[in-house]
This record gives sequence, C-alpha cells and structure tokens, in this order.
Amino acid sequence: MSIGIAIILLAAAAYFLLAPQPVANTTSEPEASGDTSNDSAMRAEENMLVVSEQRPGGTVTGSIIYLASPGYLVIHEDNNGEPGAILGASALVQAGESTEVKVTLSRASKDGETLYAMLHREMGANTTFTAAEDMPVQSSLGGSLMGWFEVSTDAPIDVPISI
Repeated sequence: MSIGIAIILLAAAAYFLLAPQPVANTTSEPEASGDTSNDSAMRAEENMLVVSEQRPGGTVTGSIIYLASPGYLVIHEDNNGEPGAILGASALVQAGESTEVKVTLSRASKDGETLYAMLHREMGANTTFTAAEDMPVQSSLGGSLMGWFEVSTDAPIDVPISI
C-alpha cells in the first residue's frame, strides 16, 4: 500500500510543479454557463487508467485506458486498504487508447465501498483473462499500475475526462 500512496503523491507533486498555470480570461466575452465539472488526469507513463467514481451496480466503466500491449481492466474488492479478491475483468483491451471499457462484476457493487481498478497484461495469448497467467502491469515507479475509486449513489453520470 505504501508504494501505491507514494505513486499517488509523486504524481500529484509532479502535476502541481509541472502543470501550466491558469491564465485569466481577459476577453469581454461571457463565460459558457452550465456544469463545467470534470475529471482530469496527466499521462506520465505508457500505460494508464482512469476510473471515476461509480454508481452501485453490476458493472464498472473505465473512462480511459492506455496500454502498451493488449491487456485487461480488472476490478478488485478492498481488503483493508489493498486490492483483494477479483470482482471482474474486461474483455481483451487492445494496445493504445480505449474509452468506456466495461467490466461485468461477479456481484453488485455497494454504495460507500471502495474498489480497485488494476491493469493486467495478456500473457497467455488466449484473449481471455486468467488471473494466474495475466500478471498486473507494472508502473515505471514500481508496483502494480492501479488506483482506487469510490462507489456512490451520488456519482455523476457521463463525467467528461480530459488528459
């Protein structure tokens, strides 16, 4: 878990140090109205995943997945702050960028729980996820490439993601 926290802290620090500073709007045009909330991420590795807060149910959707080689989006239960039992895996995701990657869960997710999204690399050339064979994708900073997300009945639907 400490490696995961270290990765998150390093990524956050890099973002705040390297992100361009916002520029004030100096035009006299009015700003667009409406909901401008969104999630954003910074791609710092060749592999990446973005899974936003999800509503309870039998599926999870990965907003954006980048893979250097074919693999899977795998959802794990929380086991005392660490990824636990596997709840489901996507169909084979091809190398490159993929959006709206669906994972059917073995049980419905519950309001208030934390789940983990992890990328696994296809190792057996059989195009079907096998936990014993298809190992987690490793981060360039060490450890499995993963992140946690919350399940909430208040989770927004169709949140735009920008990278």
